[in-house]
Amino acid sequence: MKKARRGGFIIGIAIAALLTLLRWLDPQPLQDLRAASLDIYQRLKPRVAVETPVIVVAVDEASLRQEGQWPWPRHKIAELTDRLISAGAASVGFDILFAEPDRLSPAVVRHDLGVSDPVLLAALPDGDAELAAAFAGRPVALAFADRPGTGALPPVKAGFAVSGEPVAGGLTQFDAAILPLPDLAEAAAGLGHISLSGEQAGSTVRQVPLLLAGSGNLYPAFLLEALRLGAGASTYLVVGDRLYAGQMQSLRIADFEVPTDERGQIRFYAAPGSSTPTLSAGDVLSGKADLAQVAGAIVLVGVSAAGLQDIRVTPLGEAVPGVNIHAQIISQIITGQFLNRPAWVDGAELLAIAALSLLLVAIATFVGPLAGLVAAGLLMAVIAGLCWYLFTALGLLFDPVSPLGGALLTVFATTAFWYIVIERERRYIRQAFGRYVSPALLARIEQSPEALRLGGVNREITVLFMDVRGFTSLSEALSPQETIRFLNTVHGALSVPVVALDGTLDKYIGDSLMAFWNAPLDVGEHAAKAAEAALRMRGALLELNAANAFGLPDGQQVRIGIGIHTGIACVGNVGTQSRLNYSAVGDTVNTAARIEAACKDFATDILVSGNTARLLPQFRTRLAGEVHLRGKSHADEVFFLDGRSAEVSLPLASERPSENVLS
Repeated sequence: MKKARRGGFIIGIAIAALLTLLRWLDPQPLQDLRAASLDIYQRLKPRVAVETPVIVVAVDEASLRQEGQWPWPRHKIAELTDRLISAGAASVGFDILFAEPDRLSPAVVRHDLGVSDPVLLAALPDGDAELAAAFAGRPVALAFADRPGTGALPPVKAGFAVSGEPVAGGLTQFDAAILPLPDLAEAAAGLGHISLSGEQAGSTVRQVPLLLAGSGNLYPAFLLEALRLGAGASTYLVVGDRLYAGQMQSLRIADFEVPTDERGQIRFYAAPGSSTPTLSAGDVLSGKADLAQVAGAIVLVGVSAAGLQDIRVTPLGEAVPGVNIHAQIISQIITGQFLNRPAWVDGAELLAIAALSLLLVAIATFVGPLAGLVAAGLLMAVIAGLCWYLFTALGLLFDPVSPLGGALLTVFATTAFWYIVIERERRYIRQAFGRYVSPALLARIEQSPEALRLGGVNREITVLFMDVRGFTSLSEALSPQETIRFLNTVHGALSVPVVALDGTLDKYIGDSLMAFWNAPLDVGEHAAKAAEAALRMRGALLELNAANAFGLPDGQQVRIGIGIHTGIACVGNVGTQSRLNYSAVGDTVNTAARIEAACKDFATDILVSGNTARLLPQFRTRLAGEVHLRGKSHADEVFFLDGRSAEVSLPLASERPSENVLS
């Protein structure tokens, strides 16, 4: 048992260390699992959609059917801008890249169609110029997209003030961008990036970078530019850590304070997709839309038709247009509904994995596997409840899956090892002792297997030898099959009292039987139990003879001799690990065997030594005489065992207090 505890504890510690190291390394599959587990918070409690002055104008399927294929001529975009600004929009942001000239502009027609007629070209409207004119002097924000490689970077439209240490070194960097046409970029009052992923993998939008850095400049997100223009602000206040450079803490736009992580990202807290007010771009152009709701609103224009491939997945598992995510984050900033996962949370989760794993390993090892599983269940409930409270009350995101998963894996592994080792030891014990001791003794041995070891210990025991008188002459009259049947009948009947009275059956030697008491477990009144077993053997033999159970001819009777002696002997497993015999050896065993042989000299069936007789106050014994036992220099007294002096009540080993242990 101690070995199982020690081995289980070592394995548990090793697994806890490996899991802690794995969390510290934080490979991508583990990051994906953690991100998915954090999404569960939002699915159980999505952001409450509060009415905010944010509206989406969507280029949807109906708009494409009405106005034709995308991209539309730029004069339609200019008309859309005029209608929205005229309706009183606080700002208009285009989640659209105007990176190429209008396909109907004179330059494109001349180049692509080969038209050179100057009159015809002069008659064509210049959509890009019209759009630039529609943007000029108005609160319009355009978008750019970062791209790999090196190249031109966008102009910075807003001012930045930094409080604390510089943050640019910790932000997502880029060295090239897909930019709007120069005239459009110059005319727009705001210009921001439309990245919704930053450095995160996968299609689900969970964190959005509010700032990018390139060539020493800071570049705001498109959604921030739409919010800045709508709020009438010109500058961003960036708050960095006061001690460490490259670690951003928050961002301020007008009256809105936005907490970020150290990389300048906001964590997206999603509301149901249907909660974002949306107008069809086609309805705005045709005059069908009620533009009263546009007054004073931040309007984001983007594509939502499935074929235009700007569909993203939210933490709620909903597929929504990218422009809707921009709009939701603006609403999130306006209402102050933020989720936070500070940098120190990773360290806290790392410590939680180590601490919980070690705690559960200790409980499972030193209290018990069942206690470990119960403790794991309680900790699971407590930690899940605490994480839920921190989410709902403070907006803090703690990952309960990694600590609890690691702790459960550790306790399950420890428990599995425990049961594997215990079961192996029990099989070993059953093989070694199952044939020799009573079920009660066997159960107690299984509870203390650490006391069983190859070798021996000296302890006081009472040894009983039984031998069938005249067996040689009897066997000569029996066939081999009859001889085996005779021995099975004798041993089968006379072994019962030994086992019933907590004795250990050592061995059968032909017609002889050897048993002892007080090993491997402490057995109270072991001398009395051996005496009682001898008397029961006498009674059992009388019944067998009366019933002619041996099938001997001419009414022959089977007689036995029993010798009992109490003293110090060496007891233990004798043999090898693959083939063991639990036995007793020493002078005490030899003396018991010689007392049994002396029964013939005294014409009796039971003799006990003086050592044993002194331990039998409940039994009637008589001095038989002295015998010179072979190998002894002095004579020993032996006693007849006549019977019980009163009703004998002997406690069995299974009834003794649990503090009895193996020696």
